[in-house]
Amino acid sequence: MSWNVTTGLDEDQLTGLVAQVHQALRDDPGALQPERMWALGLFRSVVLVLYLLRQNPVQAAAAELFGISQATVSRRWTSLLPVVEKVLAEHVPDPAEASAGRVVLIDGTLIPTWDWASEGTTLSVFSVVTD
Repeated sequence: MSWNVTTGLDEDQLTGLVAQVHQALRDDPGALQPERMWALGLFRSVVLVLYLLRQNPVQAAAAELFGISQATVSRRWTSLLPVVEKVLAEHVPDPAEASAGRVVLIDGTLIPTWDWASEGTTLSVFSVVTD
């Protein structure tokens, strides 16, 4: 099965990322070890995390798609996201450098959030910089 649409990576990129995650887990004695990922295995667990990052589905939908429980999705997300972030950190460009000399779009989306100071709701602006 091709995971390109799900993850945004081609087969070589995905295989390389899984190998780097495997090594990072091996190097960290406190981390969940790859052989402990019984429900999915390491490869599909990494695919699951990438799917959650790229597509942003609710965990119950991801659980149904991958044939596991929502609790397993949550555990994989919690344990593997920091490792995937660490492995990919060297490939993430600095926003200032990436946008230098370019036009960028700032998305200011208003969403209701809880305002603890006034004990009510208020609107907050969240910004995302894209090219």
